[in-house]
Amino acid sequence: MSKKSQIFEYKDDINGRVPVIFQWSFDFNFLVCGGDKSVIYVLDKRGKRLKDIQLPTNNKLLQLEWDKDGEYVCIVQDGLNHVNLWAPFTNNSQVIQVELDNPKAKVSYAKWSKSHGILAIGSDKGGLLFYTKKQAKKLPTMGKHSKKIISGDWNNEGYLITSGEDKFLTVSNYNSETMFESIPVKAEAKNVVWSRSKTDSREQNQRTVTAIIQQKTIIMFELGKNHKMPDELMFENKYGKIVDYTIFGDGYLVIGFSEGYVAHISTHRKEIKDEVQSEKLLKSVDAMCTNDSLYKLAVAGDGCIKMKYQLRKLNYPMIVVVVWSQNGQILVVSTEKGCLFGFQTSIPTLTASYASMIALQQSFTEISIYSTQEQSLNEISTVTLENEPNQISMSMQYFAAGLNNVVFYYKYLELKNKKAFKPAIQAIKMDYLGYVNQIILNDESAAILSNNVCTFHKIEQTGEYVKQQFPDNDQEKPILHIGLTKNFLFLLDSQSKIRVYNVFEKQFIIEFKNDYSLTKIFPNISGTRSICINNKGQGFLFEASLELLTKISEFPEKTERIIWDQKDPNLFVTQVANDLTTYIVNKNNLQQEMVHPVLEYLSMEDLQKSSPPNPSVTEIEKGVQALSLTNGTLKCFTMSRNVMGQPLISHSYLKSYKGADDNNEGHFRYFLQNLALFKFANAHKAALNLKNLKLFDTFGRKCLENLEFDVAQKAFQAANNISMVMMIQSFKNETEKNLLFAYVAMILGQHDLAQDLFLKSSYRLGALELRSDIQDYVNALSLAKKIAPEQEPFICKRLAIQIETQGNNPEAVKMYEMAMLNEKLHDSKTVETHNQQCVAGIARCSIKMGDILRGSSLSRQISDPLILQEIALVCENMKFQVEAAELYEQAGCIEKAATIYITQKMFKQAAPLMNKVKSPKLLILYAKAKESEGAFQEAENVYEKAEDWENVVRLNLNQLNNIERAKFILRNKCKTVTLASMVAQYCERRGSKAEAVEFLILAEKKEQAFALAQNYNEMDSYVEHMKAFSLEERLQVAQYFEGKNQLDKAAFHFEKAQDPMKALRLYQKAGEEFINDMIDLVARNKQDSLIQHLSDYINGDTDDIPKDPIFSLKLQKAIGNLQAVGRIAITIAASEQECGKYKEAHQFLYETCDDLKSSGNQIPFDLYQKLMTLHSYTLVKKITKLEEHEDLAKLLDRVCKSISQFPNGATNILTMAVIEATKANFKSMAYQWAITLMKQEYRSQINEKFKTRIENIARKPVKEEVPDKKTPCPFCGEFVSEFTLDCPKCSNNIPFCIASAKHIVAEQCCFCPECKFPANIQYFKRILEIEPICPLCQKQIRSQDLKEVSIMVRPQFQVSKEEVLKLKRKAAVDEKKQ
Repeated sequence: MSKKSQIFEYKDDINGRVPVIFQWSFDFNFLVCGGDKSVIYVLDKRGKRLKDIQLPTNNKLLQLEWDKDGEYVCIVQDGLNHVNLWAPFTNNSQVIQVELDNPKAKVSYAKWSKSHGILAIGSDKGGLLFYTKKQAKKLPTMGKHSKKIISGDWNNEGYLITSGEDKFLTVSNYNSETMFESIPVKAEAKNVVWSRSKTDSREQNQRTVTAIIQQKTIIMFELGKNHKMPDELMFENKYGKIVDYTIFGDGYLVIGFSEGYVAHISTHRKEIKDEVQSEKLLKSVDAMCTNDSLYKLAVAGDGCIKMKYQLRKLNYPMIVVVVWSQNGQILVVSTEKGCLFGFQTSIPTLTASYASMIALQQSFTEISIYSTQEQSLNEISTVTLENEPNQISMSMQYFAAGLNNVVFYYKYLELKNKKAFKPAIQAIKMDYLGYVNQIILNDESAAILSNNVCTFHKIEQTGEYVKQQFPDNDQEKPILHIGLTKNFLFLLDSQSKIRVYNVFEKQFIIEFKNDYSLTKIFPNISGTRSICINNKGQGFLFEASLELLTKISEFPEKTERIIWDQKDPNLFVTQVANDLTTYIVNKNNLQQEMVHPVLEYLSMEDLQKSSPPNPSVTEIEKGVQALSLTNGTLKCFTMSRNVMGQPLISHSYLKSYKGADDNNEGHFRYFLQNLALFKFANAHKAALNLKNLKLFDTFGRKCLENLEFDVAQKAFQAANNISMVMMIQSFKNETEKNLLFAYVAMILGQHDLAQDLFLKSSYRLGALELRSDIQDYVNALSLAKKIAPEQEPFICKRLAIQIETQGNNPEAVKMYEMAMLNEKLHDSKTVETHNQQCVAGIARCSIKMGDILRGSSLSRQISDPLILQEIALVCENMKFQVEAAELYEQAGCIEKAATIYITQKMFKQAAPLMNKVKSPKLLILYAKAKESEGAFQEAENVYEKAEDWENVVRLNLNQLNNIERAKFILRNKCKTVTLASMVAQYCERRGSKAEAVEFLILAEKKEQAFALAQNYNEMDSYVEHMKAFSLEERLQVAQYFEGKNQLDKAAFHFEKAQDPMKALRLYQKAGEEFINDMIDLVARNKQDSLIQHLSDYINGDTDDIPKDPIFSLKLQKAIGNLQAVGRIAITIAASEQECGKYKEAHQFLYETCDDLKSSGNQIPFDLYQKLMTLHSYTLVKKITKLEEHEDLAKLLDRVCKSISQFPNGATNILTMAVIEATKANFKSMAYQWAITLMKQEYRSQINEKFKTRIENIARKPVKEEVPDKKTPCPFCGEFVSEFTLDCPKCSNNIPFCIASAKHIVAEQCCFCPECKFPANIQYFKRILEIEPICPLCQKQIRSQDLKEVSIMVRPQFQVSKEEVLKLKRKAAVDEKKQ
């Protein structure tokens, strides 16, 4: 603290060289002081000496005590039997003496009550006197203490606790009555103080007492709980003695010790043994105090004061007392040598606000006025006052400061031209009737409440100054609280009447009386709504336009002020200390409550709980003042003297929301906050981004509760709850409010509320329908008697059914009888149906009560099968089986009736019904009954109808001796293990071993079946019926057949037993007829050893007997060796050709190629070439018939080039080639083959008919080339000679046409429908005209089946380009050799 912070100083010249006694008044505006000079003086809080009094005696001053109203100071002096009561502010500074009843007793202690005008005076004899200020009456008491009273304190409930030298604590009430037994302590209790213990709820009256015992310990107890055994706090020796302590904050103890330590301890029961913190601040502590407003501690010692750990050095040895004013602005210090200091520890914090304007107190007498329109503080004016004000207020152009009964008005802004005055201009100074309690301004006027009178006037007036005062007559009651808006003045009088005065029309427009004992009123900015508070702390909403006062549920009891939102007329907050609770006005809700606390939804679970979550409470920091509220944002004045915006917890995320770009957590927070504020459209936008079906359903219900039907409908659509959407559509256009609320309550399950609303509406029948729908027939019947008597029988029937299900049959019979309809009042069909149901009910109940005769009799009157079944079931349950069966039969339930007859062994009654029975269970039951009678054939028929095949087989084997029927059923109807075992045993007994083996396998008795087959040579039957073998079983079978020399069978099973080599050897041993089986075996296993072994066998290497080459072909084909297949096929074909069997060779080659192609393999090139050559030879005859000499000549030319392949007809082929070449005028070709014929091996064989001609051709060499026709390659389009089968450009081998042997042309391609080989379609058709047979496969073909294929023809064989070139070179060499 600096020198500037000291605001006053009084030294020993006034007080004397003794510790100064002083005390603040309850409002902390005045300080009363005294020393040893018998002078008592009063200071204001700036240290100005206002009043003083000279005491009549020089006795030592012990105490100075203000009363709660600041009217009297009690002066206690040592050695006197009276106290002096000084009224410093009365005109004559009145002094009253209050004497003790015992003249020998001396006053030792006095204390004013905090809640009542009562002074407690204690004496050195232990007596206690209560003095009432109002009646000036003394109430002496006896027996409070036996020795001197030394300390005491009043709590806020009017309880006084005193301590004395007798080591007892005594509690009295303000009527002087002792409340509890005296509490003994170990030693004298000093500094006895009431406090409020720290609890979890933090809501408790002052019931905890603390005191110092022997400067070593602090005792603490709670009145009525542990006061007989107080808690005792002890401390370490290093701390020293306890000098002082104080109650701080929310129930904490701060204790100062002689060794300079300060300890901070919680009074919570769970925390009381633990120090929160402790610290050595000084060498020794002389005095200390705390302040809840500043939340600070001041410690005096070592000639200084330490506050917030900054020292103020005083040139005096010891500080005795340190006391703060309640608001923490002034710290008063007293020393042992008579000095009194006052220090300013914080700047005054009076504030006022109006719209965007804020007034802040900068010092005791300086005020700054700011505008916050631009989101920053902009000082527009200042006000300098003569004295420190008690309160301030402002409007858009005026500022007011009040001090006691005076108000100063200043103009700081001219509204018309927006001109600001800096400094502000004093407009007027006004004196009022008494201390000013409220100052409220609007744009032009002021309303002042003082001494229960409201004075209303314009601030600036011309001419004679006019003021209006309320009450304005003796009949009106005193005014307790006021409110002012632009248009209206609100007055609340002592009889709780609300009066609204129109300031423009100058008349009262509303006078609203009520019995709620209202004490405060807070209108919103427009005056349409006001919040009122009564003497119990309950809150009410007053709607001026409706003159309606509604109680607010869950209203904070200790609300200090109401802050309305300046933009949202439905939003306000209540303030209790630092907690602000948000409320919102919402008329349209199902519970029809006007005001709701804004709930703090944190999760989906909060929306679905039956009990609502906690209200949204915004906590502001200690010392922060809330100035105004705009769109959910508080404008606050902070301890650092700044103005900041703080959103309410209920609005904390609304301005931070990023719309569709926000994350899921952001969408959810925005959704929950808007939902709590009843802003359903905004909540719906956020919900759309969440896409949560469960959330939409819950949201829809919340919308319904608040009659937001359009949003609710959208929510339920998003939740796929179509039924709710349709229900809302059915009633949302209803105009009657009660009916609308009733429908909503009904679909939300609030049935009692829905009933009440229906009964208040025009559709009263809705209440009856509601109760019927939820099966509350008792209430429904009661309602029907009142509003719809015609419905009474129908509800009686439903109630009777309900009572019947509850088991109260006598009462149900009565209700059924009451429910019977009169035929005259209803149509016959309705009467018949309804009465039948009632009769059925009576019948059921009668049977349940044991009256079977009445029940049966009534049942005969009923024709409805379903009703008869119900009655029959009751009979069955009641063990009336025969009657039940008859009723089932009457109702057409044949099987049910038959079941009962059979179980009751009434077979005669059951027999006529069995033809209609289909239930297998029932049929079996009947069949067993027949079997027991010996009717086996009939029983077998019934078993068969029930498809109980085991019993059918059993009867056929054991009783009917029909084995064929049993085998048929086993093989075709039911292959079960049980049946198979039965039949197998029967067959084995009868000697049918093969069948016995079959059925043993079916019975899963494989080992037994194998043994039987082995013993009786029925292994073939065993193998035939075994569906799956294990390796061991296969091996057993193979070994059996090997032992029986059935080598082929043994080989088969050895292969299955995974021993293919042994299988192959057994096949070889069995003979050549099994070569095909050998090939198949090798093909399946494809092991190199097997292939080599079989190849050796076929080639004769094994037994020197070569086998038919066809087997080699089959083997190579089976193992996929295509090149070998080609070679072998060519070899076989060549052998056929050598024998002149050209047709057979051609057919063999074709079949080989076809097999390869059909199995998905490519045809080897040399095999394909061989087939092409032979096929060209076979085409000669067909083309000869076409007389296409050029084609025939070129075809024969191709054959002659491979003439060595046709040894038997070579001469004829060459001769024909010469003749056809001559006919085609291919002279060089004719010359070529004529020269060949002239060779020795052919010349002698030439037909004499052509010999001379050929010789002549051979004598004349011809060099001209053979004309060559070309067609495009089907692969690359290059033109190639018709009979050339390889393309020089793309090097592809072109497939040949099976009709002409030319190469295939892509545009003319077709395929033989049978062999799938290609042909040129036109040529193929010409060939088919000669004979409708495919020239390749020799199968019948119709020309209309040929279809042109416009796709690229793929090669028919597999060969690389290198192999093609190699083969071509070989062919050229062979040709030269020829």
